[in-house]
Amino acid sequence: MVQTQKTKPYILGLSIGTSWLIAAAAGFAIFATAGTTNALLTLIAVLVIAGTLLAVSVRQIVAAAKLPSEPRSAGDRRIGRQFALIFVLEGVAIALVSIACYFMGHLSWIVPLDLIIVGIHFLPLAKLFGVPRYTTLGLLFCIISILTLLLVPAHAHIGTAFARFVYSSLGCAASAWLISVGNLLELRRLLS
Repeated sequence: MVQTQKTKPYILGLSIGTSWLIAAAAGFAIFATAGTTNALLTLIAVLVIAGTLLAVSVRQIVAAAKLPSEPRSAGDRRIGRQFALIFVLEGVAIALVSIACYFMGHLSWIVPLDLIIVGIHFLPLAKLFGVPRYTTLGLLFCIISILTLLLVPAHAHIGTAFARFVYSSLGCAASAWLISVGNLLELRRLLS
Protein backbone atom coordinates (compact mmCIF):
# COMPACT_ATOMS: atom_id res chain seq x y z
CA MET A 1 0.00 0.00 0.00
CA VAL A 2 1.45 3.36 -1.05
CA GLN A 3 1.08 6.11 1.51
CA THR A 4 0.03 9.31 -0.27
CA GLN A 5 -0.03 11.63 2.77
CA LYS A 6 3.42 12.11 4.30
CA THR A 7 4.01 13.67 7.71
CA LYS A 8 6.22 16.64 8.56
CA PRO A 9 8.88 14.39 10.17
CA TYR A 10 9.08 12.35 6.92
CA ILE A 11 9.30 15.46 4.72
CA LEU A 12 11.79 17.24 6.97
CA GLY A 13 13.86 14.07 7.42
CA LEU A 14 13.95 13.41 3.68
CA SER A 15 14.93 17.00 2.94
CA ILE A 16 17.74 17.00 5.52
CA GLY A 17 18.87 13.53 4.43
CA THR A 18 18.95 14.64 0.81
CA SER A 19 21.10 17.63 1.67
CA TRP A 20 23.49 15.37 3.59
CA LEU A 21 23.61 12.91 0.67
CA ILE A 22 24.50 15.69 -1.78
CA ALA A 23 27.19 17.16 0.47
CA ALA A 24 28.71 13.78 1.39
CA ALA A 25 28.88 12.77 -2.27
CA ALA A 26 30.63 16.05 -3.06
CA GLY A 27 33.09 15.41 -0.24
CA PHE A 28 33.91 11.93 -1.52
CA ALA A 29 34.34 13.21 -5.06
CA ILE A 30 36.61 16.08 -3.98
CA PHE A 31 38.71 13.85 -1.72
CA ALA A 32 39.06 11.16 -4.40
CA THR A 33 40.10 13.50 -7.17
CA ALA A 34 42.68 15.53 -5.25
CA GLY A 35 46.00 14.89 -6.91
CA THR A 36 44.51 13.42 -10.08
CA THR A 37 45.10 14.65 -13.57
CA ASN A 38 42.45 17.25 -14.49
CA ALA A 39 41.67 17.71 -10.78
CA LEU A 40 40.71 21.36 -11.26
CA LEU A 41 38.19 20.55 -14.00
CA THR A 42 36.70 17.76 -11.88
CA LEU A 43 36.57 20.02 -8.84
CA ILE A 44 34.68 22.68 -10.80
CA ALA A 45 32.20 20.10 -12.09
CA VAL A 46 31.66 18.68 -8.60
CA LEU A 47 31.12 22.15 -7.12
CA VAL A 48 28.65 23.14 -9.83
CA ILE A 49 26.61 19.93 -9.51
CA ALA A 50 26.67 19.85 -5.72
CA GLY A 51 26.06 23.59 -5.42
CA THR A 52 23.02 23.45 -7.67
CA LEU A 53 21.53 20.45 -5.89
CA LEU A 54 22.28 21.91 -2.45
CA ALA A 55 20.62 25.21 -3.33
CA VAL A 56 17.40 23.38 -4.18
CA SER A 57 17.72 21.13 -1.14
CA VAL A 58 18.22 24.01 1.32
CA ARG A 59 15.10 25.74 -0.02
CA GLN A 60 13.19 22.50 0.57
CA ILE A 61 14.52 22.17 4.13
CA VAL A 62 13.30 25.71 4.86
CA ALA A 63 9.88 24.93 3.36
CA ALA A 64 9.64 21.65 5.28
CA ALA A 65 10.55 23.36 8.55
CA LYS A 66 7.63 25.77 8.03
CA LEU A 67 5.08 22.94 7.83
CA PRO A 68 2.68 22.73 10.79
CA SER A 69 4.26 20.98 13.77
CA GLU A 70 3.22 17.48 14.71
CA PRO A 71 3.78 15.80 18.07
CA ARG A 72 6.72 13.44 18.10
CA SER A 73 5.44 9.87 18.17
CA ALA A 74 6.92 6.74 19.71
CA GLY A 75 7.52 5.57 16.12
CA ASP A 76 9.64 8.66 15.43
CA ARG A 77 11.77 7.97 18.51
CA ARG A 78 12.15 4.31 17.47
CA ILE A 79 13.28 5.40 14.01
CA GLY A 80 15.81 7.76 15.59
CA ARG A 81 17.26 5.01 17.79
CA GLN A 82 17.47 2.53 14.92
CA PHE A 83 19.10 5.14 12.67
CA ALA A 84 21.68 5.86 15.37
CA LEU A 85 22.44 2.14 15.73
CA ILE A 86 22.85 1.68 11.95
CA PHE A 87 25.10 4.76 11.81
CA VAL A 88 27.31 3.54 14.67
CA LEU A 89 27.60 0.03 13.16
CA GLU A 90 28.54 1.58 9.81
CA GLY A 91 31.24 3.71 11.44
CA VAL A 92 32.70 0.77 13.36
CA ALA A 93 32.71 -1.42 10.22
CA ILE A 94 34.43 1.30 8.18
CA ALA A 95 37.07 1.78 10.86
CA LEU A 96 37.75 -1.96 11.17
CA VAL A 97 37.92 -2.56 7.42
CA SER A 98 40.14 0.48 6.84
CA ILE A 99 42.54 -0.55 9.60
CA ALA A 100 42.65 -4.14 8.33
CA CYS A 101 43.35 -3.01 4.75
CA TYR A 102 46.09 -0.68 5.96
CA PHE A 103 47.87 -3.34 8.01
CA MET A 104 47.50 -5.95 5.25
CA GLY A 105 49.07 -3.52 2.78
CA HIS A 106 46.01 -3.27 0.54
CA LEU A 107 45.60 0.49 0.52
CA SER A 108 43.75 0.54 -2.80
CA TRP A 109 40.97 -1.56 -1.24
CA ILE A 110 40.10 0.96 1.48
CA VAL A 111 37.75 3.31 -0.36
CA PRO A 112 35.88 0.68 -2.43
CA LEU A 113 35.35 -1.53 0.64
CA ASP A 114 34.26 1.45 2.73
CA LEU A 115 31.78 2.40 0.01
CA ILE A 116 30.41 -1.16 0.03
CA ILE A 117 29.78 -0.72 3.75
CA VAL A 118 28.06 2.60 3.06
CA GLY A 119 25.99 0.86 0.39
CA ILE A 120 24.98 -1.89 2.80
CA HIS A 121 23.92 0.70 5.38
CA PHE A 122 21.42 2.15 2.88
CA LEU A 123 19.53 -1.16 2.67
CA PRO A 124 18.02 -1.07 6.18
CA LEU A 125 17.62 2.73 5.90
CA ALA A 126 15.37 2.25 2.87
CA LYS A 127 12.91 0.28 4.95
CA LEU A 128 13.38 2.31 8.13
CA PHE A 129 12.69 5.66 6.44
CA GLY A 130 10.24 4.35 3.84
CA VAL A 131 12.41 5.54 0.93
CA PRO A 132 12.74 2.65 -1.57
CA ARG A 133 15.26 4.66 -3.64
CA TYR A 134 17.79 4.02 -0.88
CA THR A 135 17.74 0.31 -1.76
CA THR A 136 18.73 1.24 -5.30
CA LEU A 137 21.42 3.57 -3.94
CA GLY A 138 22.82 0.86 -1.67
CA LEU A 139 22.97 -1.62 -4.52
CA LEU A 140 24.64 0.92 -6.82
CA PHE A 141 27.30 1.67 -4.20
CA CYS A 142 28.01 -2.05 -3.82
CA ILE A 143 28.01 -2.82 -7.55
CA ILE A 144 30.21 0.14 -8.49
CA SER A 145 32.71 -0.66 -5.75
CA ILE A 146 32.81 -4.40 -6.50
CA LEU A 147 33.29 -3.75 -10.23
CA THR A 148 36.05 -1.28 -9.40
CA LEU A 149 37.84 -3.89 -7.30
CA LEU A 150 37.45 -6.52 -10.01
CA LEU A 151 38.29 -4.40 -13.06
CA VAL A 152 40.80 -1.80 -11.93
CA PRO A 153 44.30 -3.03 -11.08
CA ALA A 154 45.42 -2.32 -7.51
CA HIS A 155 48.53 -0.50 -8.71
CA ALA A 156 46.74 1.77 -11.22
CA HIS A 157 46.91 5.49 -10.52
CA ILE A 158 45.34 8.63 -11.93
CA GLY A 159 47.95 11.25 -11.16
CA THR A 160 48.99 10.46 -7.60
CA ALA A 161 45.63 8.96 -6.57
CA PHE A 162 44.71 5.29 -6.62
CA ALA A 163 42.45 4.73 -9.61
CA ARG A 164 40.23 2.55 -7.42
CA PHE A 165 39.63 5.52 -5.09
CA VAL A 166 38.73 7.79 -7.99
CA TYR A 167 36.45 5.44 -9.93
CA SER A 168 34.53 4.11 -6.94
CA SER A 169 34.14 7.55 -5.33
CA LEU A 170 33.03 9.32 -8.50
CA GLY A 171 30.68 6.48 -9.44
CA CYS A 172 29.11 6.46 -5.99
CA ALA A 173 28.91 10.28 -5.92
CA ALA A 174 27.07 10.25 -9.25
CA SER A 175 24.72 7.57 -7.90
CA ALA A 176 24.07 9.60 -4.75
CA TRP A 177 23.30 12.71 -6.80
CA LEU A 178 20.96 10.74 -9.05
CA ILE A 179 19.04 9.43 -6.04
CA SER A 180 19.09 12.95 -4.58
CA VAL A 181 17.34 14.22 -7.69
CA GLY A 182 14.63 11.61 -7.09
CA ASN A 183 14.33 12.81 -3.49
CA LEU A 184 14.18 16.46 -4.59
CA LEU A 185 11.41 15.66 -7.06
CA GLU A 186 9.42 13.81 -4.39
CA LEU A 187 9.91 16.69 -1.97
CA ARG A 188 8.79 19.19 -4.62
CA ARG A 189 5.58 17.22 -5.03
CA LEU A 190 5.06 16.88 -1.27
CA LEU A 191 5.74 20.56 -0.59
CA SER A 192 3.53 21.92 -3.38
